[in-house]
Amino acid sequence: MKVFLGFGYNDNDKWITTLVIPFLKALNCDVETGEDMQGENLSDGVIARIKDCDACIGMLTKRDELKNGKYTTHSWVISELANAVTFDIPVFEIREKGVDPQSGELGDRQRYEFDDKALLLLEIAKFISKEKSKLTFKTFMLLPPEFSDAIKPVAKIAKCFYRFLYKAKEYEPEETKLVRMQGGYGIIIKKIPSEEAQIEITIQGLGNETWCSGYVSVGLMNVNLTKE
Repeated sequence: MKVFLGFGYNDNDKWITTLVIPFLKALNCDVETGEDMQGENLSDGVIARIKDCDACIGMLTKRDELKNGKYTTHSWVISELANAVTFDIPVFEIREKGVDPQSGELGDRQRYEFDDKALLLLEIAKFISKEKSKLTFKTFMLLPPEFSDAIKPVAKIAKCFYRFLYKAKEYEPEETKLVRMQGGYGIIIKKIPSEEAQIEITIQGLGNETWCSGYVSVGLMNVNLTKE
């Protein structure tokens, strides 16, 4: 899992490089960081690194003290978090206690206010564990052979969807693509909610031709489709 970590570049935040980054690496994460930037705009290089990550953690620590006793925070970290949201990348906004709550609100996103670094590491571990579980993926071989024969002429333009059923909840459909495999075609799915979940796979060819599996266990390797 690749994680982008945004934080301040000053003496007060050196503990992040000596504590948080090694902790993330101990959780088997590859860590990307941003550059100290001038002004409000992120460089294209930083944006590209954010876009390439699976999750983004922003450390909104104290910067300058305000007249009301609160503190400003790092504008570039707020921008990094906002860019991650734009790319639909999961974000974890971490605020140091005392930072002005009005600066850089990102809506209904996961956030945590800290004044205890040990408890902070625990919350980071929870976030990483949750996001890693979403990255679980699997390849299904699609049967019967008649399906592969029928879909082969239009495999590159066929529409492929799957959705999960878990604990009486039907998830929103996700789109994927057919993958050419030995003996036919398959699909790659991700974000499996649980090994106990069920999955429905639907392939739409030309015209009204549709092949569907109905709900089957995600534990299967091969999934039989029926022409509807």
